[in-house]
Amino acid sequence: MASTKGRVLILVTVTVGVAVVASLSAWVTGRALNTDDIVTSAPVRFDPGQQIMRLGYLPGPVETAEYTTGPEFHRLDIHGSFDDAPSTEEEDASSFDPDWSIELRMAARGVDIRSVVPYDEDSGEVPVRGERLQVHGRPAFQATFDFSRVLTWEYAPDAWMHMMLYAKSAEDRRDEIARRVAEGVRLEATPRVLPIRVKGLPDGAVLEKTWLYWKADGHISYSADYLVGRVEEDRPNSRPVVRVGVSTEKLARARHLDRVTVAGRSATVSESRRKAGTMGIYRVAQLPGRCADCVAEVWIEPYASAVMGDRDDALKLAASIRLVEGHEDPARWRFW
Repeated sequence: MASTKGRVLILVTVTVGVAVVASLSAWVTGRALNTDDIVTSAPVRFDPGQQIMRLGYLPGPVETAEYTTGPEFHRLDIHGSFDDAPSTEEEDASSFDPDWSIELRMAARGVDIRSVVPYDEDSGEVPVRGERLQVHGRPAFQATFDFSRVLTWEYAPDAWMHMMLYAKSAEDRRDEIARRVAEGVRLEATPRVLPIRVKGLPDGAVLEKTWLYWKADGHISYSADYLVGRVEEDRPNSRPVVRVGVSTEKLARARHLDRVTVAGRSATVSESRRKAGTMGIYRVAQLPGRCADCVAEVWIEPYASAVMGDRDDALKLAASIRLVEGHEDPARWRFW
């Protein structure tokens, strides 16, 4: 479409993650997960606009971290170094070989943990074959591998968490580290929400997932994926998805990018024609507010391009993104 006037869907202002699912709010409030207060029930569906997990223990400084939310799972992927690891100044700065890695998954109540972790086909009940343990007094199972520990536990009735720890060193500490990480998981009494708001998403847009990426001495990104149209039953992969977010990564100067301005602000456009439509990435710098390094971003999948309009519409959407008051400092978007 060449103009917003031709859109069938009404445009609205959306504050990402502000709408709270009542059942989740009631479940989380006042029920932080710790050794003295066990969660007695989990929601059947998470609100993707809320981050509810926080880690109370990690084995060393974090180098990179990702937090992804969705209606059925929350996922954390964290890589880091040990405090006592020797420095290697000659090491290639572009290489990435962390001392330890942690993958943590939290499933909503009733969600089959087998969809993301190994399963014991013999018993049909134990998500991971291995030693039987307890985490916060609830059933847990640990499997041991050469450099890894896989720990799965029932954090609430019919609701499971799964963690894989990889540590190439600290052989005599792997069991202890896995246990301390598991027992240190907390559920926020006040769930954190995305720190952005955007004006111009189609009415009826459905928040599917959010994503936080954090890198030590590097850039930070925070984004949300919206479904802006119907998914055809016979084509489940044809999803009309739009991603909106903020990043501290500077505008690129690659030759394949078109450099433009939007209301006096520097911007870049990267578009490619596909059979289903146009795949586009639109980034606008000089975000108003107190984050001078922040760049607003919009990613439009081909199947969403017909709904979202043309290049000017996409740039206008990106330029509308703002940080929510009190969330202007990306360094505070961490979850540990």
